[in-house]
Amino acid sequence: MTDLKSTAAPPATRRFADHLGPLASAAGMAFVVWQAVIHGLPAALATAPGESLAVLLGATGLQALGAVLTGIGWVVLLRLLVRPTMRKSCLFGIFLYTQLDRYRPGNVLQYAHRHAALAPFGVTIGESLTVAMAEALCLLTATGVLVGLAAALGRFDWSLPFRIAGEFSLAVTGMAGVALLVMVVLQRSVVARVFASRRAVARMLFAVGLDIATFAAMGLALDALIGLVAPDVTRDLVSLSAICAAAWLAGFVMPGAPAGLGVREVVLTVLLAPVVGTGAAVIVLALRLAAILADALAAGAGRLMMLHAHPRPPVGADAR
Repeated sequence: MTDLKSTAAPPATRRFADHLGPLASAAGMAFVVWQAVIHGLPAALATAPGESLAVLLGATGLQALGAVLTGIGWVVLLRLLVRPTMRKSCLFGIFLYTQLDRYRPGNVLQYAHRHAALAPFGVTIGESLTVAMAEALCLLTATGVLVGLAAALGRFDWSLPFRIAGEFSLAVTGMAGVALLVMVVLQRSVVARVFASRRAVARMLFAVGLDIATFAAMGLALDALIGLVAPDVTRDLVSLSAICAAAWLAGFVMPGAPAGLGVREVVLTVLLAPVVGTGAAVIVLALRLAAILADALAAGAGRLMMLHAHPRPPVGADAR
């Protein structure tokens, strides 16, 4: 009889696997901060602190807009696939309130927190996972669309960093999209709801469109920061949105990286450095700061919405 203890992974290996995401995040942030320190603060930031603060606040607002758009998409998917008896305002508040949970180690507590808020209203763990899979599928589709569009329009010069990021994004998007689609297909009730009518299909496409708009908002925030540090650099929204989507994807596929912290920053720094020069790391750090501020604002707004929504208990009827 085989001894299960002998075939188990060594404790050191298990610990390394558990801490891979946080270690990658720490290493990535250390690299980006080191790049920012060795190159110094850009002159535009040092000479115009007031303007810099205004641009940072503007970038924060755009990131918050992205959170709102993604939240609307999540509510659409939840009401399509699960049909909870909660009001829209409460559902939207739950999404916003759990934004900061992305920064906790493990990168799964956000989904656990969402389910804990939905469970009293009859939403099962399986249904919560189904919505999470559908949400990821829409985000991956949006990433593939943006990267593919930028490539088709010739917005990438296909130097080595862009080539690696572009091909990596398309390949991972395709594989993960197929895998998630298979997982969703295995639940026939979900497929029946998604393809039950043109309206259901339209809602799925609407969620994808909102995710594309979210990446576009991130691209606008990045454009504002680049304009402050390197105003003479030629740039366009399609390529910047695709870069943000590729960086998001890198953080998404890194297990346990809190909100993709560090991983996304490295990707953005590598992709922006050939274009904006030595100020790339500072731009990327400012973009992350704007994202954290936006998530904090979203969490506060979500908490207020949850307190004032007064959701009704489940009564077995659809509350839409």
